[in-house]
Amino acid sequence: MTPLFVVLYIIYVTSTMTQGEKNINYCDNHQGNYDMKSILGTWHVVALVPATGFPRMRQILCYQMDISETDEAGLRWLVGRNFNNPSQEFIDKIKGTIIRQRYHSEKPFDIWSKAIRSVNGCFRQLLSLETNNTRIADAENLDTMMQLHLMEFNEEYGPILVQILWGRLISAVIYRRSPGISMDRLLPVHKFLTKLRGFQREPRICDSPTKAILPPTFQRP
Repeated sequence: MTPLFVVLYIIYVTSTMTQGEKNINYCDNHQGNYDMKSILGTWHVVALVPATGFPRMRQILCYQMDISETDEAGLRWLVGRNFNNPSQEFIDKIKGTIIRQRYHSEKPFDIWSKAIRSVNGCFRQLLSLETNNTRIADAENLDTMMQLHLMEFNEEYGPILVQILWGRLISAVIYRRSPGISMDRLLPVHKFLTKLRGFQREPRICDSPTKAILPPTFQRP
């Protein structure tokens, strides 16, 4: 299993871990610096902040992630038509602002999440599905929280997007519009996360992949 796939698998598995009563205080009631227009489009993973259970890895490869807004009516129709006996409670969750995160790798996958109106930048993750699988019936039913928080730097450097996760493996994933970051640039991010959540392990900067990762065949022009 390659380091790239390991990290993506960790994010995928982390997203499938339910948290029960922890979700009562959505995203710990933290109001993120977030607006929809600013987060849409292509981002590059440049680093991550490991949590306690993160495995020891010599290398972490970078990858691309795209964020798009999704029509709630279309997603509800697909779930209602193709899921095996979806509960009405689950169907009712698919409303409001929905985003899709597409993670590009040798095993690419999508995660759909809905915004929590009362907490800025906070999302409840709903579904995950490998992008080369066209059967939404095979999707994972999720019920976990994540938060998107923008940190602004100078215009030349551009913003950093921090995706805060509630799991035992990854505390946060850090993105830029272009690849690459220095540890100095990560210091304000680490300070922000420490103030928000307490002690944080040192960020891990990722390495560029040795070859380009193409989308699945059916998605190529």
